[in-house]
Formats: sequence, structure tokens, C-alpha cells
Amino acid sequence: MSKRQVLICCLIACAALACAARPIRYNGDTLELNRDFKRKQSGTLITKNTMREISGIACSRVTPGYIWMESDDISNRVIATTEKGDSCYLSLSLTLAAPRWDWEDMCGGVYDGKNYIFIGAIGDNNETGGEYYIHYFEEPEIPSVAGTRSRITAGSINFQYPEGKKHNAEAIMYDNREQMLYVITKKYYKPCQVFSLPFRLDYGTELQTLTYVCDLGIQEDLGDGSQPFKGFHLVTAADISPDGKFILIKNHNNTNDLYSWTLIWTREDDESVSDALKRQPQNIQCYQPEWQGEAMCWLDSTVFYTTSDDDGDPPIYKYIKNTAAGIGTVRQDAGRSANSLVLIDRTLFIRSKDGLYTMDGLRVR
Repeated sequence: MSKRQVLICCLIACAALACAARPIRYNGDTLELNRDFKRKQSGTLITKNTMREISGIACSRVTPGYIWMESDDISNRVIATTEKGDSCYLSLSLTLAAPRWDWEDMCGGVYDGKNYIFIGAIGDNNETGGEYYIHYFEEPEIPSVAGTRSRITAGSINFQYPEGKKHNAEAIMYDNREQMLYVITKKYYKPCQVFSLPFRLDYGTELQTLTYVCDLGIQEDLGDGSQPFKGFHLVTAADISPDGKFILIKNHNNTNDLYSWTLIWTREDDESVSDALKRQPQNIQCYQPEWQGEAMCWLDSTVFYTTSDDDGDPPIYKYIKNTAAGIGTVRQDAGRSANSLVLIDRTLFIRSKDGLYTMDGLRVR
């Protein structure tokens, strides 16, 4: 390697290090860096074989090892692929009673012993109005043969914000402990807001009103938009780990990647999501922004994925906790047998055909 090549490599490494360690001001303080994770590229989403502009992802609980994806294009379709992203194993068309609105995020969750996928039709770029929906369906098993197509009827929850206000939002998450959905608004140069709604199957067509939870990242000086804003705004994705212990919220600043972060809150056993979000989070050190990074999901409490809605072939990144065992043990022992999440005495377990496992992959019985 020449001296020039060495110099270039050093500059690239220094730039990456500077990017990974960039500070963030949040509620007036510089956040502590979380060094628990390492990052690697797990695959590349081949869009010509799947779909364009991925704006939401969710890990499958029924068929571990697969990731659900949705797009903010115009189709009522979700797909399932692996972390490699090179094949579409299931293309699922949704039959909706509601009109197609701007899909911006998705998440998974457990309700009444069943696994559900939630899709947030919550985008409203100009905050001019429209109807906001959260669509949901019971998660089907994903076939092992690529190219399968199917259709399913989804439920829809029509909601509004308090006082009928209009908001643009790009992030939803579901908490298995509280059985609660959360919507996070996307705001420019001001704090994003968190709203909640209990999940139920009997809402019907009645309009539901979300409950205000809190603001994210109140700043000492929000600025007027004329200078680069160094605070936390423009939230594009969020997720809560299946055991409810960790909350991830990421933003993406289109004008400057140096002001894009992924924040993590560690939640106490009996703490509500609302109370946890009112505390200071940590800034994940190894996070590196993707172009139009708008999708993120937990596999378990030790692994999460991110990708982007790039029109090309966006990479899929895997963030692994340094001491992570993950649920790989479960997948190794259980193979492709059906799995589901169950709550027992406020603790989340994975139930497989061959036994009961903790979220870290330890067999209980």
C-alpha cells in the first residue's frame, strides 16, 4: 500500500470515528455515549426483487430470522426477507377498509397471546390534514421458499391528535408490557412529540384520540432554521425491544448527517414508557447515518437492524450488543418451528414447539 493510500485510509477512519462519536445536546446536556453495540452490514436489499423506498421494518416473531418491510410508495403491500435482503420470501397484499394513506413506519407486538404487525399510515408532510391510521394484522408464518404471494385482510384504527391538531409523523412503536401503541411526530427545529393509544381489536370505525405523552429533547435554543441545528429533531423511526427493556428512537437530518443520531433509553422493570422517555437517553456511539435512514427494529434486547428508503439498493445494518447471545440459541435449537412471544408474570418469553425460552435464548422448560 502506498503512502498516499495509507493517508487516505487514515483520513477515512478518522472521519468515521468523528462521525460515530459526535456529541448531542439534549435537554441542555451533552448525552453520554452508549458503547454497548458494534455495527456490521448484514446484507443489501435488492429493490428490483422486493420493493422501493423502505420506510419501516419489523422482525418476525412467528418465523424468526425474517424481517417484514413496508414502503411509502402507493401499494398496499408488505414483504418478508432475511437480513441478507437478497430475496423476497413473502409478498403480502393487505385488504384495507380505509384508503391508502402515507405509510411511514411499522412495528411488531404481542396482544392476547398472538403476534401482530402494525403499520403507521401517519405521514403528513405539510401538516395540512387527512386521515391518520394504524393498520394491523395477525402475523402469518413466512414460507422458506422465495417468491410466495398471499393476501390478508387487515384491521384499521382511525385516529386523531388531541384538539384535532395536525402532525407529520414517521415513527410508531408498540410496548408488549403495556400493550400500548406510540406515535412520534417529526418536527423541524423543535422538539418531536410522543402520543399513545392502547391497542384493542374492537375500535371499529370510531375515531380515536391519542394521548399526549411528552416532548423529546427540549432544547435551550431551538433556533429559527437559519443555522445548522444541533439538537434532536426530525424523528424518522423508533422501536421498543420485545421484553420492553430498551427504547430506540432515531432521527435523520437531511441537510447534515452530523446531526443524525440513534438514542437509547434503558427502562426499569416497573417503569412506564412515558416515565422512561422523560429521562435522559444515551447516544449510540457506533451508529452511522444512512441516506434517508427511516427504518429500524429490534430483533431482541441485544440486536437491532436499520436500513433506508434509498431508491437504489440500500444496505441493511445489524447492531449487535458486545456481550450479546441474542435468540440465536432459540433458532439453532428450534429450527423453523413456529415461535411466539408470551407474557408470564410481566416477563416476556419465546414459546417454541420444543420448549420455552428467555429472550436471551436460554431454555426454561
